[in-house]
Amino acid sequence: MEFRELARIGGGYAEARILHAAVTLGLFDRLDASGRTAAAIAAAAATDARATELLLNALVAMRIVRKDGDLFKETDVTRTYLTAASPASYAGFVRFEAALWPLWEHLAETVRTGKPARDPDMFQSHPEDTARFIDAMASLVAARGDARVLAETLDLGGVRRLLDVGAGPGSYAIEMVRRHPDLRATIFDLPGTLAVTRRYVEASGVADRIELVAGDYLRDPLPAGYDLVFLSNIIHGEDEDTNRALMRKIHGALVAGGRVMIKDHVTDESGTSPPPAAIFSITMLLSTRGRDYAFAEIRDWLLAAGFTRAEADVLPPGLVSTLVVGHK
Repeated sequence: MEFRELARIGGGYAEARILHAAVTLGLFDRLDASGRTAAAIAAAAATDARATELLLNALVAMRIVRKDGDLFKETDVTRTYLTAASPASYAGFVRFEAALWPLWEHLAETVRTGKPARDPDMFQSHPEDTARFIDAMASLVAARGDARVLAETLDLGGVRRLLDVGAGPGSYAIEMVRRHPDLRATIFDLPGTLAVTRRYVEASGVADRIELVAGDYLRDPLPAGYDLVFLSNIIHGEDEDTNRALMRKIHGALVAGGRVMIKDHVTDESGTSPPPAAIFSITMLLSTRGRDYAFAEIRDWLLAAGFTRAEADVLPPGLVSTLVVGHK
């Protein structure tokens, strides 16, 4: 590694915070193709004109915004991913990351103690925290297109009943049900989360084939009789013992010949690759009991729970996760 790269990593927080602030202030919603002055944008956003111009100049330097003379203009990135009206808006996830910022100042203490910097309650303590978290998950999936790509990729032949555990906004279940007219889905999640999930399901056009069931997989039994159980980004939020117990519950929820599909970041045996997974484990260290796991660990949990075999499927380019499939 050269010094320049080391210095970039050391100061990388600056660009992240510039993006966080711009989304928080709604600056991207004030941009258009024809361009506006910093003063006009500041007036619309109720911000200081001089400070707003400096922030916009930084966004230009980061290649997020364009500048023509004294006019600041939208880009394909801002229009597609950073405006509230876009169906692929990523702004909800940026707002969530901004809310996590205070946790990072406690990283050294978390490494000393091994304890997360916040209560690992999956953002259930306050309704506004729950909504921000679930909206962020919907935002991330919409921006990357994960649910659409996965629904196009998965072989759901013979699957009539789907159980999505910890589904959050229900993005995957909604997309699978849309593409498979004979499929019915049950979303199992915490009561606070389902209050937000309901909004997404009711707007989906397939609400008549999706059932919401409140429960806590840490304490409650799962409903049973399903051909497929789907887990997206669940195991990285839990420790090893919890995941072992969850696989046993999932095994009991499946009919004979059923499958579990676990979509998550999966590391190699060293725990250092792919880099996004290794780095994401630090986010989990700060806010949950979990981390990212290697395929061998997940396979061992499945086999110990009674699954006959497990394999990892490579997902299409663009998706950053691995799909681990266990067969009952």
